[in-house]
Amino acid sequence: MSREQGRWKLGKGRIAVCILLSVLAVCSALFLRHITAMLPSEQAADRWAGGTGRFAQVTAFLPEHGGLTVGQTDGLAMAIQSGLVTQGIMPDEPGGLPTHAYSAEGVLSTSTRDRGPVETFATGVGGNFFVFHPVQLVSGSYLPVESLNRDLVVIDETLAWSLFGATDVAGLELVMEGQTFHIVGVYRPLNNFASQAADGTLPHMFLYYDAMTELLGPVPITTVMTVLPNPITGLGEYVFREAIEVGGMDEDGYALVVNTYRYRLGALWGVIWDFGHRSMYQGGLRLPQWENAARMVEDFAALALLFILLFLLYPILMMIRLGISAFRHRRWRLGRKIYNTFDQHREQKREEIWRESGQTEPEHDLQFDIDEIIRSVRESEEYHETKH
Repeated sequence: MSREQGRWKLGKGRIAVCILLSVLAVCSALFLRHITAMLPSEQAADRWAGGTGRFAQVTAFLPEHGGLTVGQTDGLAMAIQSGLVTQGIMPDEPGGLPTHAYSAEGVLSTSTRDRGPVETFATGVGGNFFVFHPVQLVSGSYLPVESLNRDLVVIDETLAWSLFGATDVAGLELVMEGQTFHIVGVYRPLNNFASQAADGTLPHMFLYYDAMTELLGPVPITTVMTVLPNPITGLGEYVFREAIEVGGMDEDGYALVVNTYRYRLGALWGVIWDFGHRSMYQGGLRLPQWENAARMVEDFAALALLFILLFLLYPILMMIRLGISAFRHRRWRLGRKIYNTFDQHREQKREEIWRESGQTEPEHDLQFDIDEIIRSVRESEEYHETKH
């Protein structure tokens, strides 16, 4: 069998299969990129840092029986700043300023003078909450971070339609527990499969946390969010974890999520590896809607990554087999090339020695290399065989 006949080649059928699987892998990669970018609640670090990548977004979810108070969240912010200073990062320097927010959840009865009541799911917020959750406003504005008026709310379109039959209702009033509140904005819930699946059946509103406690009594803060400098991967998480544990929170009493890293390949591989066990969470936490949506996106992103690997497996194996076959049937030999290079270098050295000694190189060298000896012997044997 000739050298060409023994070489393995990709047939047309295999080429077609490789192309099809590669296209499917590209489609899966595009889907992965799309779904991991559709939740603005996971991109606060990029917005805060202006795309420099030097910040990390970290969130702690606390059980209702072990939630924090406003004073504890303020202490947590101070502990984070102290931890940054310990690491040599000055918060007042450019690129070193962190930001924080917190939230709690409850259910309120909402009405107007003409309609109601409507049971409403409420999120009490504090700090720069809308830096982390920039909901899409259809009218009005967000809750001001600092305001003397604590009777302000932002409602979703569903509640606006239920109470007023319209969405442009910024400036109007609604009543909760006998107290009057002013609507400063109306927002539209995210229109993606994960957010829609995570949203409950009740309409939703945002109000100040202290106003919420006046209506419902003491409500534990169950979500604490921060964006902080992260010049070294993992430093932001370390500072936040140290700060929250210094505040007395047991390591097993909360769930910590590094939002900035959760959709990277290593984290998604961890989701695949933890398949099945991931759903059996027994921490006693009630996660907010945006976190449930993010976890759902994690599952789909991990599935997309798994499909990418499976689709690329066959083309990669074919390319490896084709490369091995081409190497085995190559027309060149690395050993011969190295030997020829060494031999040329040796001849050049000999010429230089002859020139330096002032002698002329003899016409015939008495030393034959091994190739010349073998060639002479073979020619002699062939001559005797022909003669006889």
